Amino acid sequence: MANLILAIDQGTTGSSAAFFHAETLDMIAQRKIEFPQIYPTPGWVEHNPVDIWSSVVQAVESSWQIVLQKNPTARKNEIIAIGVTNQRETCLAWNKNSGETAGNALVWQDRRTADRCLELRNSSSQETIRQKTGLVCDPYFSGTKMEWLLRNQSKTSQWAKEGRLCLGTIDSYLVYQLSGKKSFATDPTNASRTMLYNLRSCTWDQELMGLFGISEQMLPRILPSSGNFGSTQDLGFLPDGIPITGILGDQQSALFGQGCMNPGEAKITYGTGAFLLMHTGQTAVPSHSGLLTTVAFGHPNGTVSYALEGSAFIAGAAVQFLRDQFQWISSAAEIESLALKDERDPNVLFVPALTGLGAPYWNPHAKGALFGLSRGTSKSQISRAVLESIALQNAQLLRLMQKDSGQQIARVGVDGGAAQNNTLMQFQADSLQTTLVRPRNFETTARGAAAAALLGLSPKIILPAPESDRTFRAVMPPQEAEKMNKHWQAAAECVNSFHREG
Repeated sequence: MANLILAIDQGTTGSSAAFFHAETLDMIAQRKIEFPQIYPTPGWVEHNPVDIWSSVVQAVESSWQIVLQKNPTARKNEIIAIGVTNQRETCLAWNKNSGETAGNALVWQDRRTADRCLELRNSSSQETIRQKTGLVCDPYFSGTKMEWLLRNQSKTSQWAKEGRLCLGTIDSYLVYQLSGKKSFATDPTNASRTMLYNLRSCTWDQELMGLFGISEQMLPRILPSSGNFGSTQDLGFLPDGIPITGILGDQQSALFGQGCMNPGEAKITYGTGAFLLMHTGQTAVPSHSGLLTTVAFGHPNGTVSYALEGSAFIAGAAVQFLRDQFQWISSAAEIESLALKDERDPNVLFVPALTGLGAPYWNPHAKGALFGLSRGTSKSQISRAVLESIALQNAQLLRLMQKDSGQQIARVGVDGGAAQNNTLMQFQADSLQTTLVRPRNFETTARGAAAAALLGLSPKIILPAPESDRTFRAVMPPQEAEKMNKHWQAAAECVNSFHREG
């Protein structure tokens, strides 16, 4: 068998392992192992580090069995590199010498530091954090989580005093484990989600570390996303000496896996919500529109590319809402045929603020709303409005990215469950007035980790482009698309202004 790349994708509900051909980046096998979610109290979300690591081990072993089923002569010494991608903001504390963890990991969804973030937003620190990190003061990010761990986990504070503390995001914990406790490192895409990373200097920021009571010796080294993070040692399920050469946060890994390597290229991942990134090149573009500035990729030569990021809290969940609350459909896939049953009514609009509004409003109090109903409105037209709302909120975010960056979006890669809906994808292309490319392999996050690892082995290699399944081009006249977008944005702003502070 040809040389193999192992991609480990450590997600929120489970861990996946996938094997790729090194020459083509074609995926050979993949397996996901889920693990429990822990909710100690409302608003708190935790993961047991033992569960995380165990799921990674099981996923690698299970995926390797699929490789063997396809080629019984395959050997693990054919694995030439490992790439890691992960849920970015989840963090934990452990002992640098023994590997003992101080307690559970705090998941990116955890809101226990909301009061601390409100305190920061009401101080001068808000603008300092925004200017240096490109982020807003929100419990979503790791900085206040790490501060909480230092203040509330007795082992964490004790190890800090002794100089034995590791504070890291999940990627750095996995590298530490994979390397036999030898390597403690992260990459710029994960570091840029902590509220501790300076986007301009590309280093941990002394002022911000001081703000949260964190010292640099507690944090991992920041290495290029494609680089030398160490090698496997004393694992049992993998041989010693496999180099770990790629790390990317999950959304950046999807961007990379979509082949969006140039400024003006963007990706949308359609899951429960929607995550959008636009590559902006080697300049950190500040957003004046409620978006986030983040790192897109840390190159092997030490330079960094940046991106603008926006997220919508509800995407596929809007279709689930129709299915579960109204029983108009029995499966999410049925939304397409129902939405096309009757003639479209452009006056019927849905704002999917079922769990608040994300970027650019950041309004947790907002509620969903349906506009433009008449006695003749059908459930088909409402269903279409729900489906189209997914695309229209994405169009708003990508248009704001164009405005902030001064760059036109050249193309958009799409992945995730809802990307299989042809009607939605065509409407997304129309609303954006650009080209959408849907890859044949939807596992773009794992592919991005494999590509980063391959580049870490050989920085001059030309990565193969992802194979396309279908391209969607705008057919709607520009004037009609502009009117439609303005109409929906007015509805969203109405919802935002109506629901403020509860």
